[in-house]
Amino acid sequence: MGELEEKETPQTETTATQETLDEPKETDKMLDKKDEAKEKTPSPQSSKPATPNAGKKSPTPQAEQQPTEAKSGEEIIDIPAENGSKSNGGAAGDSEEKKISKEEREVKPKKIPIGGLKLPGFFMKNKPKAEGDGAEGELLEKDKEQEQDEEKGANGDAAAKAEEAQKPRAGLGQRLRNFFVRKPAAEKDQKEQEKKQLSNGDADAKSEATAEAAPAEDGDVPTKRGLLNAIKLPIANMLPKKKSGDDVELGLGKAGLASMETLDDSLKDQDTVDRAPLKSNGADELKSELKDEKLAAEQKLAAEEEERERPVSLWCRLRGYKCSVDDALIVFGILLFLLLLGVIGYVLTHETLTSPPLREGRYISAVTSCGMVEGVKEDGAFAFRGIPYAKAPLDELRWQPAQLIDNIEDCWNGTLQTHNGSTVCTQRLGNGTTIGEENCLYLDVVTPHVRYTNPLPVVVLIGAESLVGPSPGILRPSARYSRSHDVIFVRPNFRLGVFGFLALDALSKDANPHSSGNYALSDIIAVLKWIQLNIVHFGGDAKSVTLLGHRAGATLVSALVTSKQLDGLYTRAWASSASAVYPGKALQESERMNTNLMATLDCQDAACLREASSEKLWAATPDTWFNFPVDLPKQQEQTNASRHEWLVLDGVILKQHPTESWKQATAAAASAVGSSQSQKPKLVMGATAHEAHTPKLRELHANWTAEEVREYLQASQLGAMGLTDEIIKRYNATNYAALVAIITDIRTVCPLIANVRLQPSVPMYVVTQGEGEDQLATVDADVQAILGRYEPHTVEQRRFVSAMQQLFYYYVSHGTVQSVDSRRRFIIVGQDAVGQLDHEHCNYWIDKDIVPRYARTD
Repeated sequence: MGELEEKETPQTETTATQETLDEPKETDKMLDKKDEAKEKTPSPQSSKPATPNAGKKSPTPQAEQQPTEAKSGEEIIDIPAENGSKSNGGAAGDSEEKKISKEEREVKPKKIPIGGLKLPGFFMKNKPKAEGDGAEGELLEKDKEQEQDEEKGANGDAAAKAEEAQKPRAGLGQRLRNFFVRKPAAEKDQKEQEKKQLSNGDADAKSEATAEAAPAEDGDVPTKRGLLNAIKLPIANMLPKKKSGDDVELGLGKAGLASMETLDDSLKDQDTVDRAPLKSNGADELKSELKDEKLAAEQKLAAEEEERERPVSLWCRLRGYKCSVDDALIVFGILLFLLLLGVIGYVLTHETLTSPPLREGRYISAVTSCGMVEGVKEDGAFAFRGIPYAKAPLDELRWQPAQLIDNIEDCWNGTLQTHNGSTVCTQRLGNGTTIGEENCLYLDVVTPHVRYTNPLPVVVLIGAESLVGPSPGILRPSARYSRSHDVIFVRPNFRLGVFGFLALDALSKDANPHSSGNYALSDIIAVLKWIQLNIVHFGGDAKSVTLLGHRAGATLVSALVTSKQLDGLYTRAWASSASAVYPGKALQESERMNTNLMATLDCQDAACLREASSEKLWAATPDTWFNFPVDLPKQQEQTNASRHEWLVLDGVILKQHPTESWKQATAAAASAVGSSQSQKPKLVMGATAHEAHTPKLRELHANWTAEEVREYLQASQLGAMGLTDEIIKRYNATNYAALVAIITDIRTVCPLIANVRLQPSVPMYVVTQGEGEDQLATVDADVQAILGRYEPHTVEQRRFVSAMQQLFYYYVSHGTVQSVDSRRRFIIVGQDAVGQLDHEHCNYWIDKDIVPRYARTD
C-alpha cells in the first residue's frame, strides 16, 4: 500500500545492522555534525532532549511498534517508564505515581533509521491525520523552550548593555561623525551578514548549514531556512503565527533536525503525557509564569522595535544628545568661524559693489569732469597725484585768475595716469634758488575709499612757509592718516611770489574786471570749485570741506574766509601759525609801489611782462620783498607804511580788511541767533609757543646764559624802550627757550590773539609741549601731530599727539572744538588740552604798543 505499508512494517535488528553498514547518507552526516557541535559548544539556550533516555543506546533491538486503536478511534501511545519498561496508561494503581519533571516529560527526538526520511509532501498525502495527534502538545512544549530562549536573550541584552556602559566613551571625532547618523538595528546587521554568507555559498552548503541549526554563542536565533523548515512548514501553516521574533513553527527555533516519524512519535508521547492524570508538581504555575514572562518580553520587544522604527526628528536627536565641554567648545568654534566668514564675505562684497576694481592689484580709476584718472594704492589708501584742476597759467593766462577746464579740447584722451605727482609751482627757496614751473595748477587726492556710499570729510591742505616759497613745505597728505581717520586729503599747488601776487596798473587794465593781484587766492577758489564737482567720485563729501593752512598758507586761509566768493565752497577752516598782518593797502597804492619792477624789466605794458621768462621775473624782484623780520624788533626796522605786502585789497576777492569782515559777521550772527557765542566756529586759529626758533638764532651762542639773554634784549628796540628788566622778570628769561618765547609772543601769538578778540566765536590754541634739548614747541609741532609725523619719545609727548589729533579731527567731523566754552576760548595744549581765559603776557605787549605794530607779515 505504498508508503503507509512500508512505514508500518517493523524493522528487524538484522535489517538495521545491514543498513548501518552502508554508506551514511546526507541526513546522517548532518546529524553527526550536529552531535559534534553540541558536544563541542554546549549552550544553555539549546533545545533539551525530547526523552530522558534519548542519549543512551538500548542494549536490545527496538521493539516493533504495533499501533492499537481504541474503540473511540483514538490512538494510544505507550509512555516509557523510568526503568525503560512501558507502563499502561489506562491501569490505575498498577504502580506508584511518579513525579515527572519538565525534562522527563519532554520527548527527545529519536534516531532516524536509514531510509526513514520522508518528504513532507508524501507524508501528508499518504498518512491520514488522526484527531488529537499530539502536535499541539509538541508545539506548546516548544513554546516553553522559546520563552526560555527569549528570556535568556533579554538577559543577555541587559548584560550587553551593562558591558557597553562600562566601556570607555568613544572619541570626540567619532562622536562628531555619528552625531546625526542613526545606527541600524543589530538584527538588520545580522540579517545582512547572513544574506552575504548565503549568497557566497552553494545550495548544498545552505541546506547543510540550515539543517545543523547550531545554537549561537550570543543567544541570537539564526534566520536560515533549510531542510528542517521545509519539513515543519506544513504543520506550522496549520497553526496561528506568534509575534515572537524567532518563529519556532517556521523552523527558526533551536530544535534539532528530526524525521517525521520521530516528530510523530514525540507528539504522541507528549500528547499522552499531557493527557495523563498525573500530578503537575507546580508545572501549571510554571507554565503560566512562563507565558506571562513571554508576553512581557514580546511586548517589550515590540515596543523597542516600534521605537526603533519610529522616525525621530532632528530636534529630538539634538535634545537627546549629551554635549560635553569639548563638544560645546568645538561647536562654538565652528559657529565663530562661520560668523567670521560671513563678516569677511559681507565686507568684501560691499567693498566690491561700491568700489571699482583694481588693476594689477594696485591701480584704481576714478571719474573727473575732464576724463578718467588712474591712481595707485599707497599705504592702505589710494593716491591720485597730479590731477589738473585749472587751465595752465601760461601766455595770455599769466597773471589772470584761475580758470576751470570747461572745454573738451583742454581735456585728455583715455585715462590719465596720476601716479607720481607733478612739479610744484615756481618758487624761491630760503637759500635764494628758484625751482618749479609755471604750468603747475595740479592737485593731489589721497582717499581711503573710491566709492559713492558713505562720503567722507575733505581736508584741503594749503601749505607754504612764506608767500614766495617753499610750498607745500611739511603740509603733505598722509595716506596712513587718511585711512585711520576716514578723511580725504586734497593738496593743491598754487602760484607764489610775483606770479601769484603781482599788482600792476598795466595788468589791471588788461583784465576784466579791472583788477590785479591775489592770483594765488583765485587758484584756491578754483580748487574748491573742482572739489564741489568731482570729490564725490573719490568718496568725498562736498558738504564737509575743511581748509587747513600752515604758516603763509594759514595767512591765505584767514584772508579767504572773509571773502564772499567762498560762500558755499567750504564748511570750516583751521589756520596754524598765520600772520596777523592782513592787506590794508588799497589796489592803487599797491600798484604804485610795484612800478619799479616794470622799470627793471624795461616793460611798458602787460604783453611785455607776459613775454618775460620766469628767471628774469625772479631776478627783477626786489630783495626787500623777501626779507621778513623773525627776530626781536630792531630800531631800524621799517614801519608798516613802508614795508611790502603781497596781499592786496583787489576789490574782487578781498573787498575790505579782514577785521571789518569779522566785525560784520559777528554782528550778523548776534542779531540772527541772539548770541554769537552759540554759533559753531567757521575758523580756528593756533600757534606754537616757540615758533620764532631758527637754527641761525640758536647758533649765536653755544649756551644761552642769563647774561647773554640780557645783553641780547638790551640791544633791541625793547632795550631802547627800557623794558629789559621788566621783560626778564616776567618771562624769567635766563635761557634760550625764554628768549624764543618772547619773540614768538611779539611776532605771532599776541597779534593773533588781538584778532581773535574781534571774533567771539573763534577759538585759539597755543602748543606748549616741548621737545629736544631745549624743550621747544617749534612751528611745525601742531601740524606734525595732526598728520601723524610727530615722533613722541615720552609719555607727555604721546599724550600731546593724542590731544592735538582729538582737537583737529573732532572739529573736522563735528564742527566744534572740545575743551572750549564761551568763557575759555584760549586753549593751552601741553600734554593735555586745557582751556583758559586769556594769554597772560599779551595784555602787556598790547599796552606797550609792541603788538600788533611789529607783527610778522608773512
